[in-house]
Amino acid sequence: MNHQWGDIYQVTLPLPFALRMINAYVIKGSSGVALVDAGLNIDMDVQAWQEAQAAADWKWADVEKIVLTHYHPDHYGLAGTLQQWTGAPVYLSRIDHEQAQLFFGRKSQMPETMKSFFAFHGLPDAWVAQIPAHLRSFHPWVEPHPQVTLLEPGETIRMGDVEYEVLHTPGHADGHLSFYDPNRKWLIGGDFLLPKITPNISLWPECHPNPLDNYLTTLARMKELEVSRVFPSHGPVFDHYVERIEMLEKHHADRLREMKAFVVEKAGATAFEVCQHQFGSNHNIHNLRFALSETLAHLEYLRIRGELSVEERDGIAYYMACAA
Repeated sequence: MNHQWGDIYQVTLPLPFALRMINAYVIKGSSGVALVDAGLNIDMDVQAWQEAQAAADWKWADVEKIVLTHYHPDHYGLAGTLQQWTGAPVYLSRIDHEQAQLFFGRKSQMPETMKSFFAFHGLPDAWVAQIPAHLRSFHPWVEPHPQVTLLEPGETIRMGDVEYEVLHTPGHADGHLSFYDPNRKWLIGGDFLLPKITPNISLWPECHPNPLDNYLTTLARMKELEVSRVFPSHGPVFDHYVERIEMLEKHHADRLREMKAFVVEKAGATAFEVCQHQFGSNHNIHNLRFALSETLAHLEYLRIRGELSVEERDGIAYYMACAA
């Protein structure tokens, strides 16, 4: 347990990959507690939850609901186990419930789809061969899957003694939800807005075809909301809300400009070549998957805007500058 703000307690859960940790939240009320996000189904996170119980004086039987901002493993993974221990409903958006099964269902063909997808965009064979086993390696971290109660944007949900507005904040995940307390103007933002790192915006097969446009639209819409404090999933709680949104808008504008300039300079490049130019080549398969998918989100944004085109050569896609 790191910090407390009124009825909201932060729980820091360790992760066995680059992010290193995720913030979950316990919201205490007069009749019980709500948990926001779950961590992974790993011993370290179970221990962290047990330490959080001791620090803030609550028990599994006190949990009224488990609310997930989105389906990514570090948010979703332990939810099924927590549901078994608490008997509490697990809330998630319809889109992200479907995508949890798409990416982590045992019968899903996404590992093979992703393998073909990355090969088409220039990922070398030695990396392509690692994709299916890498994606399936997440299964133990997210099982058992919870029984989900669907949560729709525009609804409200009581967490503790507060009615939070349910806001759709897509980009990082298609069905990403954030939760807004209009009285205190507090936002539990998941991975929508982070204080120190930029949320990963990735293009995945069978998901939103223009995730960067989706995210930039979210930023512009959410900038109008009056927010005094943000409770993020990674990094410290912060209050420079509009400033942070504007920093991220500039970040993506700069990255789009850099990627387009590289494609123009090379007179055509694969997404993998652009990825290496932008992010370097010192990656493991986990980080490379995210770097390449983020590169594709930017390249597709430019293509859909008519600033780039795609040409297929020998089964590989090359992004090209459009004629003036």
